[in-house]
Amino acid sequence: PLPPFSPCSSRGISLLFQTVDVDGRSYRLEGLKKFTEYRLRFLAYNRYGPGISSEEVTVTTLSD
Repeated sequence: PLPPFSPCSSRGISLLFQTVDVDGRSYRLEGLKKFTEYRLRFLAYNRYGPGISSEEVTVTTLSD
């Protein structure tokens, strides 16, 4: 199982952070709410430490 999200808050916006192990170039986010806007950033880690964070990506979920 994946570790739980780590919540925090900034300027009245709820933020969730999660560390996941990814094998390959894709990862599926599950358990998202319908018709909800999400803003995502990605940061890779390897044995040399963290990389540079991606630009923010905004996505909106659809219905079933």
